[in-house]
Amino acid sequence: MDKEWLSPGTVLDQGRFEVIRAIKAGGMGAVYEVVDHRLGGKPYALKEMINPGVDMEGQRNARERFISEIQVMMTLKHPNIPRVTTQFLHGKSFYFVMDLVRGIDLSQKLKRDGDPGLPAGQVVGWALQILSALEHLHKRPQPVVHRDIKPSNILLDEDTGRIALIDFGISAASNPGDGLWIGTPGYAPPEQQWGKPEPKSDLYALGATMHYLLSGIKPTNDFEFEELKVDAQLNKAIKAALMNWPDERVASAEAMAESLRNLKNIQVDLPSMGDQDFNGAVDAYKNEVLDPSLKELISRYGNECHTRFLPQNLDYMQFVLASPTPFELQITKDENRSVVAFREKQGILDARLIGEVDPQSSDRAQKTQEILTQYIQDYEESKGWGVAF
Repeated sequence: MDKEWLSPGTVLDQGRFEVIRAIKAGGMGAVYEVVDHRLGGKPYALKEMINPGVDMEGQRNARERFISEIQVMMTLKHPNIPRVTTQFLHGKSFYFVMDLVRGIDLSQKLKRDGDPGLPAGQVVGWALQILSALEHLHKRPQPVVHRDIKPSNILLDEDTGRIALIDFGISAASNPGDGLWIGTPGYAPPEQQWGKPEPKSDLYALGATMHYLLSGIKPTNDFEFEELKVDAQLNKAIKAALMNWPDERVASAEAMAESLRNLKNIQVDLPSMGDQDFNGAVDAYKNEVLDPSLKELISRYGNECHTRFLPQNLDYMQFVLASPTPFELQITKDENRSVVAFREKQGILDARLIGEVDPQSSDRAQKTQEILTQYIQDYEESKGWGVAF
């Protein structure tokens, strides 16, 4: 029996997420646009992976691998990598929720605008953004290898020029040890086809991607580098990424980026950093200011605090004190206004705004302390009211 994909209006995860539309579907899963009702209808992408296990043990092992890899994905924080915010199981499928990136993938961009290839300045600018993401992945204590870099897995926001690297080879988490390799012929180097991917495998795939975008000629498994009608230094940089053997290939994402930044005859197109600066500032604010302050309250209030663990990402956070009536502090990242908003909710009463913090401001710590002081004062007063709201 064929898999039935989720229809618009389907709700998942105890009513939190509602399916708006299917973005794409394939043999092993699908991607949907959903809204998060807990965040007032904020749109996200929901990726579904079908559990391939044929028996109970196979399904259990696949579930454990999926959860393990998703937990790694949830720790990744980079402006060119959509953030994974949560994961859950439903039926026989795995689901994870990530930032919704609107744009055109580079294979579509090439098909629409290629003549037969695309301008070198654009391609190099996109490559530099991808290499920045790969540096973040490859320099982790346990390096993360994307395994499937290709034009259709690179999204471009044409308004900002910002690139997003999507569709990590996450299906490795749900494939039993059957010897199959993850990747795409023409973009996967020999070691990856032998089931032994390493960080340099991603550099080969990026080199093949750049060659295709510049030439309009799709790579194949027996692909051999052909000189492009571009700057000699750029030819050299791409060729260094496309060496068959890892030992002969460019040393790292950092080294490849350096060679592209040193191109003298190409005007490179790079995006505005405004959105990236804000998201980076929010991450720093959470780690340096907000989390330490909330952890102090967790310690101070003991059993009265119903929030024992803080989430990794600051999209939406609930901090709850109760004695016995719940007294919530709802903390939300507002990307439209570039602030972090704090709302207070007493029992069944509507939440009310008690303050906002600009995570890029010099007085962010002081304003946060003022807001938390107000929240604590209101909570302490509520304990003496003797009224259950």
